[in-house]
Amino acid sequence: MLLSLALVLLVSLAASRAMKDAETLQSEMFPPTHPNCTQSLTDYLLLRQELQLSKMAAAEEERTQLTRENLQVLTQVRDTLSQVSEALTQRNQASGRSAAETRRTCDPPFSSVGDSCLLLNLRLKEDWASARQFCVGKGADLARFSDAAGYAAILDYINKINSQDEMTDVWVGGTDEALEGTWLWVTGELMPQGPPFWGSSDGYKAAPDGGSSQNCAGLYKRDNYYLHDFRCNGAAAPLCQK
Repeated sequence: MLLSLALVLLVSLAASRAMKDAETLQSEMFPPTHPNCTQSLTDYLLLRQELQLSKMAAAEEERTQLTRENLQVLTQVRDTLSQVSEALTQRNQASGRSAAETRRTCDPPFSSVGDSCLLLNLRLKEDWASARQFCVGKGADLARFSDAAGYAAILDYINKINSQDEMTDVWVGGTDEALEGTWLWVTGELMPQGPPFWGSSDGYKAAPDGGSSQNCAGLYKRDNYYLHDFRCNGAAAPLCQK
């Protein structure tokens, strides 16, 4: 009887100890929730949100600064373009005034054409040398031009003078007598070559094409006053220039 009671007591003690050991193990494996755990998580999330907002604010400030810089560059470009435009306008105005100021006043029978004075005598038809002497007697020389604008001005003048459309060729101050194939103005300057200055007699072979037999330059009426090489003893009207 006493033995049975002792055995029951031992079993009870063992069971009680086992329960305490189990409670200890559970507390070690699953520690109790900290009372401030929820607050710590909220603070973390708020801090993260604050950092994100700070980054966004910094990026927005950077974009704003870049926009300001671009605006400054565009303003400088606008101001520069305005200055260039104003300078070009002033230069064009000055050029226009200069052109008007350089237009010569010509005494009759000469007419003002560009920056020179021209005289075309359609009634006088002589050889090249005599035509040149006629111009020299007027204080001028046979006409010349250096570019398409000067050539066009001369053509316009001739067509106005030759209003009756007479089939009269016109002498100008060009020759290759000194060196065959090297066409020079009476001033010693090289004459312009090729189109739109020199014409063609047959529509294919471009003037000058007369070789050593045609050494004086004139404007050929049948070819709309394009340049051609003529025989120097031929007859044409002198176009004088001074």
